[in-house]
Formats: sequence, C-alpha cells, structure tokens
Amino acid sequence: MPKSKVDLSGIRLEDIARRFLNSKKPSTGVSYEKCLKRFEYFYSAGLKGFIEEIEEEMKRNQGRSLAKRVRPGEDTIRKFIAWHKEVSYSNNSTRQSIATLQNALKFYGITMHSDFIELPPARPMRENDKHQWTLEQMKQLVDIAEYIRDKAFIMICFQSGLSIGDVVDLDYRDMKRGLEEGKLPLLLHLYRKKTGVEIKTFLGRDAISYLREYLKTRGTLKGDDPLFTMLGSRRRVTEGAIQRMLRNYAKKLDFILEEDLENGYNPARPHSLRSAFRSRLTGKMNDSLIEFFMGKLVEDKKTYINMPEDELAELYSNYEHLLAIEKTSREELEEQGPSPLPEEAMTLIKNLETTVSTLSQKNTKLEKKFDQFYSHIRRWFKDRMSEDEIAEMDRVLDEIDEIDLQELEEQERLTRLMKKGNQFRQ
Repeated sequence: MPKSKVDLSGIRLEDIARRFLNSKKPSTGVSYEKCLKRFEYFYSAGLKGFIEEIEEEMKRNQGRSLAKRVRPGEDTIRKFIAWHKEVSYSNNSTRQSIATLQNALKFYGITMHSDFIELPPARPMRENDKHQWTLEQMKQLVDIAEYIRDKAFIMICFQSGLSIGDVVDLDYRDMKRGLEEGKLPLLLHLYRKKTGVEIKTFLGRDAISYLREYLKTRGTLKGDDPLFTMLGSRRRVTEGAIQRMLRNYAKKLDFILEEDLENGYNPARPHSLRSAFRSRLTGKMNDSLIEFFMGKLVEDKKTYINMPEDELAELYSNYEHLLAIEKTSREELEEQGPSPLPEEAMTLIKNLETTVSTLSQKNTKLEKKFDQFYSHIRRWFKDRMSEDEIAEMDRVLDEIDEIDLQELEEQERLTRLMKKGNQFRQ
C-alpha cells in the first residue's frame, strides 16, 4: 500500500464513502480507504460534495451551447493530481488515487474517463511481475516472521502452490486426518469455494512442521474451525491482514528495494509466494503437473485426479528438495526409522508363531509313532496276508502319507507367513 505523505489519522470518511468501501473485498477496501482519505484531505467537501458538484455542472450543461459546455469534475481532478505532486506522492500513488475516485463515482452512476485528464506516467517496475525467490531468501523471510502462524502460512503458500484465497479458506478438517496419520508429504484434497474446482496438492515437511507448531497454540479444534485465524482471535484471517503482514516483513528483507515498497509494490506479496512454487519447479517437473498442483485444472490434467495417493505423493517427493528450506519429507522419514507395526498386526504374528510351533511339535511326534506302527503292522501281517491284501494295506498307508504331506504343506505355508511377519516387524 502506498505510504502516506500527509497525516490522514484525523480523517473520518462520510457514509457515502463508507457505502462504496463496503462493496469491496476487505483487502481492496483498505487501499481504497486510504485514497479516499487523501481526497477528503484535499477536497474539504469530500466525496459527497464532489458528486453534488458534478451533478450541478451536468445540469448547467443542459442549457449551454456545445462550445460552452464543461467536462464535469475534471477541473477538480486535475487539481487533485497537482496536489499529489506538491506533497511528493509518487506517480503510481497518484494514479491509484484517481482510479479509486473513478471507481467510487462509477458506483454512484457517474462515469469519468481518463482520456482527457493528463495522468502522470506509471513508473515501470522492473520486477512487477515476479520476484525470483531463492531458497536462502525464502528461509530469510520465514526466519524474520514474528509469529509461528505467519511462518506456517508462508510455507504452505510456497510448498503447495495454492493462492492466498485458497489458504485463507482452509479449515482444520482439510488436513486433520493427514496430520493424525503422520503423512509426509501431506495431501490436500480441496474444492475451491468460489468455483468448485477440485484441487490436489501437497504440503512438504517444512510446511507441516511449522503448521504443527502453530496448531499447538490453538488448543482443541473442531473440523469446521478455520485453519488460520486473526492473531488473538478465533475469527478467520483475512486476505488484507495477510497482505499487511507480508508487507511489514518485506521491509526487513535486505533484498527488497525500499523504493518499491514506497510505491505500492511488494515483491513478498502472497501471489509472489505462489509464483515461487512454479518458478522453482519449472524445467524440472512436468508443466502440466505443476499447474495441476496449483489448482489450474484443465481437461488434459484430469488424469492426475484419479491417480493413487501414494503415487501422486511419490511424484511430489521427487521434487520437494526444490521447495525445502530445512529438510524434505524423505529425510524426515529416514531419521524417524521404520514405523512400528499396529498392535493388531503384532498380535497376529504372535498367534502365527504359536500355531506353527504347535504343528511342528505334533508333526514330529506323529511321524515317530507312525513309523513304529507301520513297522509293527508289516511284521505282524507278513505271514498272515496274501500279496493282494498286503498291496491294499500299502495303498491305504500311502493315502495316510498323502494326508500327512498336506499337513506338512500347510505348516510350510504358515512358516512363510511367519517369516513375512518377522520381516515387517524388523
């Protein structure tokens, strides 16, 4: 927001100006309010008096010849432009004030074009489109952030590619499950509130780390609670508050030009953080995948929507190092080591061990008894049975052997299961 060159603290806008401001988004309204206060400072009759002046001139024009007609309000506008120069406002600040005044007049049904007003030229911004963030600069921004909320907000914008509106609209439910399950990276599956566009993107380890620290300060949360709130309040944070927060931090960054900040430009604005996501990944990650993560979904990118979560997470993890200022999800998982098996799995493994051990013991005893029994039978009936009867007895005993082999195969199957269980446990 342009810096004030005059003291506007005592200016109180009238109802007609407030009505116009209330029609704007809060973030836009803050900038418009300052411009209208400048006009109020310059023109004592305020916006209402200016509209009345224009209406009077329009009435007078009806009784005048074409040669004597005036362009209502333009003389005052020219004097307002000259006043900006007198009090040392920049060209961009002057243009912003005139644009605000035109917008307010249009709200009340009065159109005033700039075609016949000599506006000062806009100062070209050499980086007005994007700031080319490095990881070191991003870390510096996070480090100078005064509140853990702000650190988390910055990293979520940077590592997800979401817009400021998308992040402001986040509820706790949007990541509750992923946080509870310890997902790294963490999937965000959203539907943009204004357009209904489906979004799938991820938070890397750094964003999750700062987010967890921030949520510790919030106490118990319900699913529909806003993820980010105004400081010291339970109300959802506004885009305007985030814009002001980042502007204040930008003043402390040695790589941000003071002249840019004075003329209404902030390289560290939220859109710049989103642009950093794209620029850091461009040339490395597939362009369609970058746009998919940013929520710019078109037909040829819808294939990613139905991709299994683990495969999509793997794709993101392959490039997370380009967005990490501390460590990646993979590095964090390696430090944590293997995750312990759930209690149900441990119980199943123990039961398998017991079953295999029992069957093994029974099988050994059965084998010994069967060998003894078979030896006795052969000796006993050798001299009392015909050859055909002995052959029939051997056939029956072979069938018993087959049953025994089936039991052994079952034992081997259980043994393999037990080995797999041990591998999981290790």
